Amino acid sequence: MCADRMRSIILAIVIGLAMGAAATNMQISFIIFLVLLIALLIDGFTGFCPIRLILKNILPKCEDR
Repeated sequence: MCADRMRSIILAIVIGLAMGAAATNMQISFIIFLVLLIALLIDGFTGFCPIRLILKNILPKCEDR
């Protein structure tokens, strides 16, 4: 498993948890989605992603194919 793939898996899990919270009408789901949206926008515009930085220290870098 490489860092970028694991990041995608973690983001999918967070989205799933937020969707589950939204289904039960929990207010925390809005906050989770908002934080995730802001994090993805920052990653898209600047290339800075804290999850990726942490995972690159733990897991190997994905090779370009």
